[in-house]
Formats: sequence, structure tokens, C-alpha cells
Amino acid sequence: MKRFKLYIFVGVLFGIFDFHYQQFIPKIISSHKILFLGIWGIWLMPIIPIALYETKKSGSRLKSSFACMLTWSISIFTYYFLIPIKLIFIGQLSRPELYITNYGSQFYWSNLKSLIQRDVFVSTFEWLDVAIIG
Repeated sequence: MKRFKLYIFVGVLFGIFDFHYQQFIPKIISSHKILFLGIWGIWLMPIIPIALYETKKSGSRLKSSFACMLTWSISIFTYYFLIPIKLIFIGQLSRPELYITNYGSQFYWSNLKSLIQRDVFVSTFEWLDVAIIG
């Protein structure tokens, strides 16, 4: 059970890392092919060591698969949970209506509700399929 707490912790850390990485990497890579590999290949970084470690410790492919699925799922939850936090508390030039100082605006709460429903819940569950199948 201690190992699975570690996998959850790795998932949270990787979700935070990937959130910032996804914003940074397009600025330094101009080739679409390399960018594609950089964006998708990074997801193998936490999974390969976890799969190998869990297989070695438990001797079970099923537990190894579950560990990988858990890590990816936690990463996805963390990644998409950071979107509203960033928009509300840090701000983004393209979405100033969601910054916390605009909470008195007529449409602030409906905009925030829409963001959470569409960008957080829908996107999270779309990517959870990838985590489960992957």
C-alpha cells in the first residue's frame, strides 16, 4: 500500500510538472514532429519506472497496470485542477474575466461554472480514457 501512496505522490508531482511543461515547451521547439514527441513522450517518464518497479516488487502485471493507470489518472486530475486555480488566482491575459478580482461581475460565476464543467470535468474524463487504456 505504501507503494501506491508513492504512485499518487508521483502523479500529483507529474501533473504539476506537465501543467507548466506544456506551456513552456512550444516556446522552445518549433518543429511539429519534435514538439509532438516532446508533448506526448514526456508522459512515459513517470510510467516506465513505475511499471518496472511494480512488476519487480509484486510480480503482477495487473498491479503494474493499475499502478500506471493510477499515476496517470492522478496526473490528469492534477493538471486539469490547476487550470481554474491559475485563471482565478494568477490570471491569464486571454481570460481576464475569470480573475478573482472580477468576482462581482454579472457573468463571473456563470463563466467560472462553464470553465469548470467544460475545461475541467469534460477534459479530465476524456483523458482518463487514455490513462485507463494506456
